[in-house]
Amino acid sequence: MANLGEKIDPKSSGDRIAKGRPLERDDTVSDRQSKRHCIRDDDVVYQPKTKETRDAYEAMIGLIQQHLGGLPLNIVSGAADEILALLNNDAVNNPEKKLEIQKLLKPIPEEMNQVFDQLVSFGKLITDFGVAVEFEEDEEESDSDIAQDEELQETGGMQVDAGEGTSLNVQDIDAYWLQRETAIEREENLLKSLYEAARRLKDRTVADRDLESGWFKGQRQMLDLESLAFDQGGFLMANETCVLPPGFYRSRGEGYDELNVPWVSKKVDINEKLVKITEMPAWAQPAFKGMQQLNSVQSKVYETALFKEDNILLCAPTGAGKTNVAMLTILQQIGFNKKGDGTYNHGNYKIVYVTPMKALVTEVVSNLSYRLKDYGVTVKELSGDQSLSGKEIEEAQLIVTTPEKWDIITRKFSDIQLVRLVIIDEIHLLHDNRGPVLESIVARTLRQIDTMKENIRLVGLSATLPNYEDVALFLRVDLKKGLFKFDRSYRPVPLGQQYIGISVQEPLQKFQMMNDLCYQKVLAGAGKHQVLIFVHSRKETAKTAKSIVENAMANDTVSRFLKEDSASREVLLSQIELTKNGDLKKLLPYGFAIHHAGLTRGDREIVEALFGEGHVQVLVSTETLAWSVNLHAHTVIIKGTEVYNPEKGAWMELTPLDVMQMLGHAGRPQYDQYGEGIIITSYSKVQFYLSLMNEQLPIESQFISKLADQLNAEIALGTVQNAREACHWLGYKYLYYRMVRNPTLYGLAPDVLAKDVVLEGRRADLIHSAATILDKNNLVKYDRKSGCFQVTDLGRIASYNCVSHGTIVTYNELLKPTMGAIDLYHLLSLSEEFKYVNIGPDEKMELAKLLGRVMVPNKETLEEPSAKINVLLQAYISQLKLESLSLTSDMVFIGQNAGRLVRALYEIVLKRGWVQLAEKALKMVGRITRKKKKLGYLLLTLDQQITGTLFLVLSTSISSDLI
Repeated sequence: MANLGEKIDPKSSGDRIAKGRPLERDDTVSDRQSKRHCIRDDDVVYQPKTKETRDAYEAMIGLIQQHLGGLPLNIVSGAADEILALLNNDAVNNPEKKLEIQKLLKPIPEEMNQVFDQLVSFGKLITDFGVAVEFEEDEEESDSDIAQDEELQETGGMQVDAGEGTSLNVQDIDAYWLQRETAIEREENLLKSLYEAARRLKDRTVADRDLESGWFKGQRQMLDLESLAFDQGGFLMANETCVLPPGFYRSRGEGYDELNVPWVSKKVDINEKLVKITEMPAWAQPAFKGMQQLNSVQSKVYETALFKEDNILLCAPTGAGKTNVAMLTILQQIGFNKKGDGTYNHGNYKIVYVTPMKALVTEVVSNLSYRLKDYGVTVKELSGDQSLSGKEIEEAQLIVTTPEKWDIITRKFSDIQLVRLVIIDEIHLLHDNRGPVLESIVARTLRQIDTMKENIRLVGLSATLPNYEDVALFLRVDLKKGLFKFDRSYRPVPLGQQYIGISVQEPLQKFQMMNDLCYQKVLAGAGKHQVLIFVHSRKETAKTAKSIVENAMANDTVSRFLKEDSASREVLLSQIELTKNGDLKKLLPYGFAIHHAGLTRGDREIVEALFGEGHVQVLVSTETLAWSVNLHAHTVIIKGTEVYNPEKGAWMELTPLDVMQMLGHAGRPQYDQYGEGIIITSYSKVQFYLSLMNEQLPIESQFISKLADQLNAEIALGTVQNAREACHWLGYKYLYYRMVRNPTLYGLAPDVLAKDVVLEGRRADLIHSAATILDKNNLVKYDRKSGCFQVTDLGRIASYNCVSHGTIVTYNELLKPTMGAIDLYHLLSLSEEFKYVNIGPDEKMELAKLLGRVMVPNKETLEEPSAKINVLLQAYISQLKLESLSLTSDMVFIGQNAGRLVRALYEIVLKRGWVQLAEKALKMVGRITRKKKKLGYLLLTLDQQITGTLFLVLSTSISSDLI
């Protein structure tokens, strides 16, 4: 038996005594949020010790961010630390300090004096910089503490914290005090144990009775779905190692490693026969006007795509012509409905083309409309910016949409009539956080095929994947007939890859090293090839371009980019007067340019033309160019891989989709023998991007993260009515195929398949766990004995508006009939969809200014994330322009989600029959969506009874001025 003395650490003796003021046992939400006050990153060296220094530091951070422009907080904070250290260095005089700060921030010369004066002012207020002392919250004594001390002195008593919010006077302690207290404590503990044992016995009896006669045999396990979901989301790496391609080589520099993967020659098959357009059926040729023949990839898929009805999965590199394969499958459906007289019966079919980006939807609609005009096919866009009426959907033959929009449509209608072909572009997004939506729309389509016996063809287009067979099985593709996989040797222009991993830990030094490395890589191709550099904020485009030009001037290498007597120089000089952007005017004479959505359309068109004609040698752009403009360069550099993700409220790695799209611009078809793609990132991230670009990143399922909400959608739709059907439904998911393939990754024992080959038990546990969550939150009534589900009004509202169960529960609990506009905005800001929105110290200055410009006053202080959400929502409604990149991204994210959230809130109020509050909520719908014409339709489409008085009040509100 262990000695008691062995269990006690003498050093910890007395460490439970409360120091300072007694602390509350349970912090409120606002308390917990305020304690994480200013800094979100752990890399920051300086931490303010008092409220005054924290306010000054946050003001300094905001000012520095304005000039650095859209950089991660750890870099901005590193710059602040550098400046504070400089300002506190008495050995450096003011002119030298100003010069160093100018080199770091590079402000507009006219503003330098003002910026320096502001920084000096902030620096004087920050009196604890360099003080290595740790402080708790509220270090200084408050007035209440002083008053309490005075009271104790008067009474002669001494108060000691006894926990649980109680206090003890030392004068109450006598010889029997400990005996009394321990006896009471033992009695309380005994009663608690008895109650707990009784409760467990009761629960076990009920559970045993349910299990004996319930929908499942044997004990079902309640799983923690949140812990089973992958925290990494789309950045999950199931592969522990990455096999480097043949011919790779590594080089090392000071503070970084560089890994080079050589380009692979295009495969040439002398026996390969490319399909000429003239050899295609005459009726199919108009869709390929201007083309002479199909390429290698398209020719191999041609027979299956145009003449057969098999499902297809095509895995090929970016630029391999997957869109033309989609066109062949569209023509197959059109040809199937061709009449004998050469006309087409367009009333017999519909085609759905699902593409991941709203910007791509518009591009695809334009492309397909032009190519299919000879067939009389009506192509319609269905995205967040464009909705369709029932009549428009009925009249369209081809609908181009996003996964989320098609998910909403299919949630409301169990089967979309006449759909005969579903094309899913970029299906490798299954690995992304948006993957659960793709799994749902595919599963609904497959269940429609099985239940309605309808013939719907599924076509998946993807980048090259390592586990393509799993995706093919998910899409019910015959592996011998419909699976087509092409490696990177089929890329139109072979791609050489360089991965530069920076091992420097200090954020500011890492950022500065990225600039230096970027200059070196650009210089290596100067005068030989054009270079396209992708950065991640508008301000950073000009900052990066200027940094390279300054480095070139300092090293006397400017002439290598653009010779003095070159014709391109004359062309560039002639265009300067036509441009409006000041940074662009300064850069063009050196052969440099910038491109982002903040430029005028005229400036963007000038830059695109100059780069396309070869006059601009180096173009620095945001990733919007990768999606919206068809420009290519021999070399593409991705400078840094961290971007601000408003959904997570943090700086995160670029999505695989963005990386592949950017590198897809490397190499000019018909001009370059090969292209170069360079990724400059952190050393720890190199393996992820290396795996991604070399077919070694397995596609996993993210479905567990959304299981409860997706199950609720199926129950509301009526396609799943009990737990057994739900288990069957789960078998349609990509999650099921990956659990079978890699059970340990999904929390299962390695030998689970030997005992349960179809994972019936695991599926039952997952459904039981999700249904229990829904039942607890009143979205679904779950009868554990029979396994039957019954949707509630809340569940239906959550499903139809794609709102999480957590948000619906929050609305349901906090809604009161007497709430005003201030309360409604506050309630909307508490939505679970915004749970990751935080307040950064670099944002507080701008948020404080916004507070005075919004329509509805704010209850909370700017220490609360809900206050930021509230202010940004109103800024979105008022269409205010913001400076901060993170605030702008958050505002767009909040605005995009607010429409469906406020409609859900409105429907809950309407269901309760609260007339006045429903009127206020409807006005919020109008303000947020800015689509007044749809409000009358909104009333008529709600699936509920509305009293005559309520309808009259709300109808009157529609015709009033909602803005």
